[in-house]
Amino acid sequence: MKYSSTVRLINVILFVALGIGFGFLGIYFGFLVTPFLWLKTGPIELPTMSFGLAAMLGVTGIAGLIVSVYGLFNSVLSLLHEKDDRLVRRSFGSFIAIGYLAALFFLLNATWLYRLTSTNIGYDEFGFVIVVYSVLAIVSLLVSNIPLVRMYGEGEELNSIMKIIDGTLFAATLAVGVVFFSSYIMVITGNGVYQQAAVAKQMLVGSLLSLGAALLSGIAFVGYGIAEKKGVINKINGFLFEGSLCVTGGLILSAGIFEYLSQSKKTPDDVSLVARAIHSTNGAYMEFSIMAFILGGLLILASLVFARSTLKGSGDKKLSAPLN
Repeated sequence: MKYSSTVRLINVILFVALGIGFGFLGIYFGFLVTPFLWLKTGPIELPTMSFGLAAMLGVTGIAGLIVSVYGLFNSVLSLLHEKDDRLVRRSFGSFIAIGYLAALFFLLNATWLYRLTSTNIGYDEFGFVIVVYSVLAIVSLLVSNIPLVRMYGEGEELNSIMKIIDGTLFAATLAVGVVFFSSYIMVITGNGVYQQAAVAKQMLVGSLLSLGAALLSGIAFVGYGIAEKKGVINKINGFLFEGSLCVTGGLILSAGIFEYLSQSKKTPDDVSLVARAIHSTNGAYMEFSIMAFILGGLLILASLVFARSTLKGSGDKKLSAPLN
């Protein structure tokens, strides 16, 4: 037994704390605020904010909660099975996944969503916000990658590494799907919804694409776990992960397309998800669409490059030993 019972107990305590924090953020913004912004009333007094900002906070909380619950599950099991160090390593992997979620949050805010926490809330120095988010994204990646390499090496335990990366993608896309789908349900069932048809269309497309990406990455996560136990590399898992990346790129592209239409057509049915607040316009934030096209296109291109690499690689192969 490499890891003491103290380390295992500390993991439990940390994941409980993280779960409570992320859970509060996710429940408050993901279920009590975001779905009701299109209605006149809600279960709580609704803050004056854009759908985009509320959704981003809700998604962050729900994604963090998903990873924290998985980490807590393995941490509790590690206390019950003190001779099994693999469970502790999986718990550490959840910490790394939370670091990747933080890096993803900061990176998207540095390159695409910076308006949500700058001009969207009345702070016009968005250049400073971009710099801060960029620095935080780099720091988060470094903090996450160092323990990843120390635990799993530089690709020697590929299945274990991909479980963490794929699990991060699964948590993020599932969280987006949950927030968008709950908002879609409220829009189509609520009375007096602002620009109901246009809002419902955006919510439905966003929820379907994100849940589709989550389904692919979720199946891949299970596949990586099976391959990890057997000590093999299965190309199907790679294709599933790359398919999830491609659909996620399509999700970002769709957000840019809808925002472009809301900015250019100026018809009564147009609505912007990044407006300063519901029922208001957001000026000329056309760079939101431009960056969505760039990021979504790059993600789709990267998924195709990865898929080509997976296809050209040798067939499913047995590793020298099962990856524990």
